[in-house]
Amino acid sequence: MNREWPAAARELELGLRDALDDLGAVNLARAAEADPTIREKQLKPALEAQGVLELDPFGDEDEAAAAVLAARALGAVMAPWPIAATLAAQRLDADALYVVDGAVRHLEHANLATSAIAVGFDGAGARICVSGDNASARLDPFGTPVTLGDPAQVDASAVKMRLVLDAFYASGAMNTATSLAARYALDRRQFGKSIGQFGEIRWRLADMTVANDGLGELAAFTWYLLRSGTATTADVLALRVGMLETIDTVLKNGHQIFGAIGLCEEHDLVVIDRHITSLRVRPAGATRTAELLLEAINKVGFDAIYPVPARR
Repeated sequence: MNREWPAAARELELGLRDALDDLGAVNLARAAEADPTIREKQLKPALEAQGVLELDPFGDEDEAAAAVLAARALGAVMAPWPIAATLAAQRLDADALYVVDGAVRHLEHANLATSAIAVGFDGAGARICVSGDNASARLDPFGTPVTLGDPAQVDASAVKMRLVLDAFYASGAMNTATSLAARYALDRRQFGKSIGQFGEIRWRLADMTVANDGLGELAAFTWYLLRSGTATTADVLALRVGMLETIDTVLKNGHQIFGAIGLCEEHDLVVIDRHITSLRVRPAGATRTAELLLEAINKVGFDAIYPVPARR
């Protein structure tokens, strides 16, 4: 596994970040809550100008790397666009792919797609999603009512890619959350010095950094396995478990560092927390994802540092 990203992919990520910063960065997500049409009026043209919506995560190395780094760039500002769903569907007869677990009533940004597909973790039981009117909630600002219609065919690799892209999006968001907390720890002063000099704050920042770095490494490694054709369902579910644990660690510690400021004004960490909630609960939360991982390991094994053979 080459841990260095292709130069072309890094260049696209940097250019995309500049474009998203020009749109307001995290403030774009805030604005889209109040006016969801901003997604298509402002964000979509910017993504099209960068060629992001045409990236094929199953293409050559440069294009595939650019796809996952683009997802990371959008996650860094919680850009309100279903980038993982869009890119995972590039080789399907659809324009968005959603992974679900059982019955589903709402999906985020589903009203931006014209031919979305919902499919289980194992790639079975795919159905076309038909979106209703936007029905946002505070912790699901872009949730859209959906119904499941006719059967549709989905390759298992597309499902795995969707989960990998989710992890890169989350990695970008947690990078930003960690940076925000570190910057606040330097700026906030108590007892004549920045709170970043207190051991309690340092430990929290260390936990956030280690968790976030771990997610980035695991996402890159799972992407490598998927590119090489060896990724199993257990691999991508393990990535999702790691992603959920990282989000939990980063947000809990981040809020502790910001402390009571969140009671007085909404800082960007609050926006990140609110907007990433849908990714934490869909298609399955931490407990259910761990159950699915155990089932997958029993079925196909898990070739980690200490390989676990299949049990049935």
